[in-house]
Amino acid sequence: MKRENAFFEEMKKVGHAWDDERRARLEQRREIEKTYGYCSEEYSNWIAENKDISFPFTDGANKAYRAWAGSIESGADEFEFSDLLWDREVADFVDTLRKAGIKEFAYTGKSTALMENIHQLAAEGCTMTGLYTRIRKEFWGETEIQGIRFSVN
Repeated sequence: MKRENAFFEEMKKVGHAWDDERRARLEQRREIEKTYGYCSEEYSNWIAENKDISFPFTDGANKAYRAWAGSIESGADEFEFSDLLWDREVADFVDTLRKAGIKEFAYTGKSTALMENIHQLAAEGCTMTGLYTRIRKEFWGETEIQGIRFSVN
């Protein structure tokens, strides 16, 4: 797996900028609360102006980014993830992988939604290509990670 990925690096940059802006908005709200109080017109205006501001990425896109970052951090040779909500994240997850140029991944989930996730991944154009196993070194020893390898079509 390539350690550098321009698409995910840009997501990181956008996410950090959004978080900086969020902190500034929250500080502005705190100042309004201290100066004018919760029942003020200023506070109501702040709420109205900020109510529709949301994080720029979907949960599925966030999971793809975190899986990429986690794969690098854990020393995986391949793009590996385990956490996905089949009913609302799979389409955006796969779309984000495509945009990032990820052609193959290992799904290591053990949740009760495993079958639903596999079927949703297939519905989004992913194909199971085989089994996946790797040994992850932990401070207490080694852990075997098992999963299913998929290609992104």
